Amino acid sequence: MQLSRERITKAALEILAGYGLADVSMRRVASSLSVAPAALYWHIANKQELIAAMGLAIVQPLIDDPLPHPADLSRQLRDAVLGVRDGAEVLVAAMSQPDAEVRAVLAETFVEAVGAYAGSSSSDVRAAALGILHLTLGDAAVHQAGAQLAEATHGDQPTDDDAAALHEQAVGYLLDGLARHS
Repeated sequence: MQLSRERITKAALEILAGYGLADVSMRRVASSLSVAPAALYWHIANKQELIAAMGLAIVQPLIDDPLPHPADLSRQLRDAVLGVRDGAEVLVAAMSQPDAEVRAVLAETFVEAVGAYAGSSSSDVRAAALGILHLTLGDAAVHQAGAQLAEATHGDQPTDDDAAALHEQAVGYLLDGLARHS
């Protein structure tokens, strides 16, 4: 099978699912594809670019789907990130890179969703949209880290239903505030 950016990203996501982000390396991805590590660099320049590709792959279904209500978009993003081992860490690392495509695409998607909800495209819409995006990522990262700690220490794991309900309530407060402010 032909080596491609998509195939490399898929292999990296499979390693991520099985072993976590700490075990995703260019060498390990190459080994899983039965190629020399140097073969990957034609398609993906370095691990940071690989993480960016992984982050984009995690959220691609949200970007491809029709634009939902902002609260639904937030829930879908949270579910997508929490559905992948170390997904929050991957997405935050991908979005923190300069000129990150995933950051621009997610920001645009959230701004469009909030703008459609609010009926405008003011700077308040952008602030609310980015606030919801960052709230969602932060909530997912804290939830995922707590679950990993509980698993490692055999402690109590956070209740998914409670965390999801609190997240949706917080997003609702942001949207209500925007509606009152507009």
